[in-house]
Amino acid sequence: MFLELLERRNPGLLRAAGDLALRRRIPPNTFVLDVDAIAANGAAIRAEAERLGLSLYFMTKQIGRNPLVTAALTGEGGRETVAVDIADANALTGNGFGLGHIGNLVQVPSIDIPRIVGLEPEVISVFSLDKAAQIAEEAARQGRVQGLLLRVADPDRDTYLPGMDGGILLAELEATARAIAALPGVRIDGVTTFPALAYSEAAEPRPTGNFDTLLTARDILTGIGVEVRQVNAPGNTSAYTLATQARLGATHVEPGHGFLGTTPFHLKQDLPEIPAACYVTEVAHHVGDRAYVYGGGFFVDDPVWLDPGFRRKAMVGRTAGELAEHREEFFGAGAGETGGFGGIDYYGFLSGTPRTVPVGATVVMGFRMQSFVTRANIAVVGGAAGEPRLLGVFDQMGNRLPTYV
Repeated sequence: MFLELLERRNPGLLRAAGDLALRRRIPPNTFVLDVDAIAANGAAIRAEAERLGLSLYFMTKQIGRNPLVTAALTGEGGRETVAVDIADANALTGNGFGLGHIGNLVQVPSIDIPRIVGLEPEVISVFSLDKAAQIAEEAARQGRVQGLLLRVADPDRDTYLPGMDGGILLAELEATARAIAALPGVRIDGVTTFPALAYSEAAEPRPTGNFDTLLTARDILTGIGVEVRQVNAPGNTSAYTLATQARLGATHVEPGHGFLGTTPFHLKQDLPEIPAACYVTEVAHHVGDRAYVYGGGFFVDDPVWLDPGFRRKAMVGRTAGELAEHREEFFGAGAGETGGFGGIDYYGFLSGTPRTVPVGATVVMGFRMQSFVTRANIAVVGGAAGEPRLLGVFDQMGNRLPTYV
């Protein structure tokens, strides 16, 4: 549903992506990223964060932990990163970046603790005394003191995305924090949650109940003598949300889709960040009145923001002129009879016949990407607004693909 926004605010990216696909420089099932737009978006976020006194950890899972994009945001070897899981950490460190925050959504598994502690992340999130004890034991063995964030929870008021719940209950926080503070090898640096801002709201930033839980936890820790250095409040973050997060008491935030210009807020108003990603694929065959396009990258999470009667569209053509003019309806992927997005997305489905949507035609779409849960490639483009240059094609682990040069 970001195609119209791309057409209006970053048409150069659409032209560059279409041209690369038409010239067979990039394969189907590829997200194309405008690294210059992302750098400008990141600079806008950074300027606002600095004005408000907020610290940044950039989320890179959705862009395939891409090293060119990460460098544009943090500088070469930067540490302003958040690793959701071990795959994130491996990709980031394998490309020479440091670890800022790891473990908010997926804690560090036992087998990986020695290696991760040795990489000296700024903070590791823990959901329990048991996990904190594992990290403390290893940090003490390495002669380090590792900073921890306590993931806190209050099920009576918190909001969780499916399968992303967990944390130290507020009722148990004081006792648990005292026990963790007594462990050699670790230091409590603060508290975290997810999501701190609502994802269902596209009009203005609205805190979830988790934010209240976060602040209550901060006060509990302060009350027992813990110096709270971080109130980490991630989720749905962009330059537009930072004033709200700072006013409510956050110290650290974790922009992800914000630097891509693809948060819900970007659909409702023109914000400092412009959309910086699109998806390219190709017509493979036809079944009845549907054109099947190569899939692998479909992760469409927009239904909650759709206006009634909204129809998703795709650009289709065999030439640049056709792409500029020709639109078909995008029905979905996976289970074709439902038009949904679940299941194995070998193909996506468009309206069109072999005459109107021929095999081999290029297809360009605009939707939010989550590369870490797809099989999509990542192509990075510079100079999209003028003279586009393909800087490389990568997999979702940030590895350059020599097949496409």
